[in-house]
Amino acid sequence: MKRVAIIVPGGFGTGKDNLGIPALEQVVKRLSKEFGISVFQLYRVNEDYQPENFKLFGFRKTNKVVQYLRLFRCFRREHYKEKFDVVHGFWAWPCGFCAVLFGKIFKIKSVVSVQGGDGSSVRSINYGYLDLFFYRQVILWSLHEAAEATVLTRFLSDNLKKAGLKRDPRIVPFGVDNELFSYREKSLAPCIQFIHVGNFNSVKDQGTLLRAFAMIKKSIQCRLTMIGEGNNELNILKLVKELDVHEDVTVLHHMSYSKLPKQYQASDILLHTSLSEGQGVVIAEAMSCGLLVCGTNVGLLYDLPDACISVEVKDHVGLATKILALINDQAQMNSLRTNAKNWAVTHDVHWTVSEFGKLYY
Repeated sequence: MKRVAIIVPGGFGTGKDNLGIPALEQVVKRLSKEFGISVFQLYRVNEDYQPENFKLFGFRKTNKVVQYLRLFRCFRREHYKEKFDVVHGFWAWPCGFCAVLFGKIFKIKSVVSVQGGDGSSVRSINYGYLDLFFYRQVILWSLHEAAEATVLTRFLSDNLKKAGLKRDPRIVPFGVDNELFSYREKSLAPCIQFIHVGNFNSVKDQGTLLRAFAMIKKSIQCRLTMIGEGNNELNILKLVKELDVHEDVTVLHHMSYSKLPKQYQASDILLHTSLSEGQGVVIAEAMSCGLLVCGTNVGLLYDLPDACISVEVKDHVGLATKILALINDQAQMNSLRTNAKNWAVTHDVHWTVSEFGKLYY
């Protein structure tokens, strides 16, 4: 059995109810059935979390130098116990850089996977690394020196090539479990149910989403459910009142991964208006459940123009206009749903696991 070391900033046994990063955790759990997996996490692991069939090592964020020394020593110890064949860093900085460095020191193959901010830049909110000279150079070095490089979307690949990347990274998005997020044929409800799932922060730009919803609300009967939490929640609630849609918007907080499919299946249209997006796993989840997906031209929406409706970032007027036209065009709705379903079926979680398995072999 090949042994694989995975380095991540977090995502395993973190947050309330150990929610972590479900898409990453689901992939690693499945990989551990075929490979000997050891996960090294630059974050403390909750005491009540038990990894399934893989090793997990967490390192507290105290002093950065001490943290990285502990990571290196732990990696070296585990490697000498039984040699790793591959070291895989998720997020090019810092984990991908560490993966390449450890690969060179211990003479093992390295894989670097770009996930979001490491392949983006939004100057208006100081998000992403590609406009910062030092980090851009480290990220490009890591991607060029790795045995294999992957990105979640063509959107990230294009960003990186504009920043100076000279190789073609493999595009390996996170697929979802189609049995959990199951497809259902349905017609639009008389009162159309919109849904948004995401962290409440400036990158997700819920302001554009709410302004588009307010415009749509003037023309049709509809409601919006927003699921998430974050430091921008108070601003979101304030805008909901200012736009006078408070009776039509429901905000739900933290929710376990297993409860999300029920929310999707009770909805008609996913709204997702990020300023930047590595992929947008919620987009894949919604497509898998049969929802129409509408939002801004980033992440998966950039990659899949035939499976969704998209506009440029911050264009709430254009988004509202396109959505109102869409709900009166049954042929277009059928086409979008079919294309989205086909993509979700052929790029499910098993496909993602298979793609990483090919890289490891």
